[in-house]
Amino acid sequence: MNFLIKKLVFLSMMVLFAANSMAADEAGFPIIFEATRRAVLSAEIAGVLKDLKYDVGDHVKKGAVIAEVDTGELQLRIKRNNMGLKYLDVQVEDLTKLSQRGLGTNESVAKANMERDVTRTDNEILNRQISHARIIAPFDCAVLKRQAQPHEWVTAGQPVLEVIDSERLKAVANIPTHLAVGLQKGAVHSVYVHDLKVSVDAKVTAIAPQVDERSNTAQVIWTVEKSSKDLFAGMKGEVKIGGK
Repeated sequence: MNFLIKKLVFLSMMVLFAANSMAADEAGFPIIFEATRRAVLSAEIAGVLKDLKYDVGDHVKKGAVIAEVDTGELQLRIKRNNMGLKYLDVQVEDLTKLSQRGLGTNESVAKANMERDVTRTDNEILNRQISHARIIAPFDCAVLKRQAQPHEWVTAGQPVLEVIDSERLKAVANIPTHLAVGLQKGAVHSVYVHDLKVSVDAKVTAIAPQVDERSNTAQVIWTVEKSSKDLFAGMKGEVKIGGK
């Protein structure tokens, strides 16, 4: 009987020792989830913002029109220029005929041609501005921040929305150099998410080529296929990496 008790105690100690050894072989490091892609979408021309129908948290498909700057004034300027071009076409034709008869000068013909070319170029500029009036989603994204309101006057370059790719996240951690150098691209690690109390798989995609000399760590980046709708950029967790 005593022999059995001693044997059970011995086996229990061996199990605890093995568990402690495995734990010692792995170290946990803090990790943070970030968006793989983000963009600040700005107005490219000045004007009144219209059709801004997306707000924080809304999901937008790639290529969708997020907002549009009113181009009514630009279109009126093109209309005015087109009326002027009709007059200039007739003027150039008449001045050319007069010049051929010796009743006009080549200088007057050249001046009329120049005015017509300038007006046409002005129309090209206006059409180019109109083509940049729409703010388009650069990828499938979610609105992170709205920095302008519908019917607000915006200037060229003014931020309107900040968006992120909410479906593909990356996880970033600073890992001791002696462990980081042993990691292989494509290696999969389990990352525990504190806020959700779940683990997700993350794949090593990059290791920073420079070591932080103060902490002697290197930045490692993993990609995370979003498996849970509750996993957001900014959440924190822990990644365990086997020791050597």
